[in-house]
Amino acid sequence: MLKKIAAVFLSVLLLAAGTGLLAGQSVHAAGDLTVIVNGQALQLDGSSAYTNGPDLMLPLRETAEALKYKVTFAGNTGTFQLDRFHEKVEFSLAGQSVILDGKNKVPYSGDIELKQKRAYAPLSLFAAMGLVTSYDPVSGHIDVYLPEVTAGVVAGMLAGGNYEMLRERYFRAQADPQLSLPVLQQSWESITVPAGNYLGVKSTEIRQQAGNITLASVLSFSKSEALLTLELGTSGKITKLSLTPLQADQVLASPLK
Repeated sequence: MLKKIAAVFLSVLLLAAGTGLLAGQSVHAAGDLTVIVNGQALQLDGSSAYTNGPDLMLPLRETAEALKYKVTFAGNTGTFQLDRFHEKVEFSLAGQSVILDGKNKVPYSGDIELKQKRAYAPLSLFAAMGLVTSYDPVSGHIDVYLPEVTAGVVAGMLAGGNYEMLRERYFRAQADPQLSLPVLQQSWESITVPAGNYLGVKSTEIRQQAGNITLASVLSFSKSEALLTLELGTSGKITKLSLTPLQADQVLASPLK
């Protein structure tokens, strides 16, 4: 799956509807779970995340709102629709797949549940949407990031020289040797010396395959541009990172094509 993601957010009104109560088996309260959306803790007043067997359940409306999606629910068909800019995501209460932009069907595990007139969706649904997700059972943190935000955070930490913090927070424990601190520093400096000052992420594209995600981001510098490619495993952690200088004609081409 391939899609171009704009890097500008708009505030939208989110409406969600739903009635009834579905009590799944083996439901456990998890008040110590914290949902982190784009680096910010989600304020969950009366709608905490919880676990249901192997599934991590997140309040759909609050999580989608923090991601700047507008959500509508058609009660007659039991269908949800999430819209953000030119993105459209559709899924139903009874199904286990999302339809992206009306054509790409991506499965997820678990079921949507209704509790106290709120809809809860498994974390795997957000991953199926192309979002970067992870869970740390030690801290109880559930992370949900837009791909372009992930790229921006990684590039910002590289630009700030925070290589060790980057490895600790975002890299898989058994990461590629090319992600060692000296290699990361050398890779970044090899780009910035000729390219100039780092300005920000110009665009990000995403590809998903078997739960793995590849992000290709064009980074803007004062003198030129570069391609940052991140590969993330099913845990949401970075397994590979590469930086490549771009010529003017290469910037116009799709990085993932």
